[in-house]
Amino acid sequence: MSMPLVDLMRRSLRAPRLQCTALLCRVACLAACFIATTGTVQTRHGNAIRLSGRVAGWSAKHALYVALWDENGFLKTPVQQTRIEPGAGAEFQFQITPGRWALSTFEDVNSNGILDMGAFGPKEPSGFLRPFHGWHKPRFDDVASQFDRDTTGVTITLNH
Repeated sequence: MSMPLVDLMRRSLRAPRLQCTALLCRVACLAACFIATTGTVQTRHGNAIRLSGRVAGWSAKHALYVALWDENGFLKTPVQQTRIEPGAGAEFQFQITPGRWALSTFEDVNSNGILDMGAFGPKEPSGFLRPFHGWHKPRFDDVASQFDRDTTGVTITLNH
């Protein structure tokens, strides 16, 4: 008894998906085993380090966003971002690889989830870890810092 052509086609389309799923499962298992045996998170540049601190000048009436930037996605797409709810503590923490990073923050006064810009700069309280006061859009090198080991207790001050 032969199978209809439609059934044969359906089976042939499912087979690659099943093989791909099996391969992904194997890769995930290998990665989990590697992390479990080493006991630390390994990154492309070595061990992850901790970067943590607080934001000064926050009213705690609106959400606060803290973003971590690398040079490639600076002011376009943050590598990591955290949202701190109104009334919570103004502390943040990121796991990063050693290298140059920029930290920024803003208080979302109108609750739209983005930093609103005006003709002369931000309309909402905002700031970088390395203060920036130029009359142009900040460049990565203007506000980036080098982090080679765990760094705690940094303070980002909001400019109002």
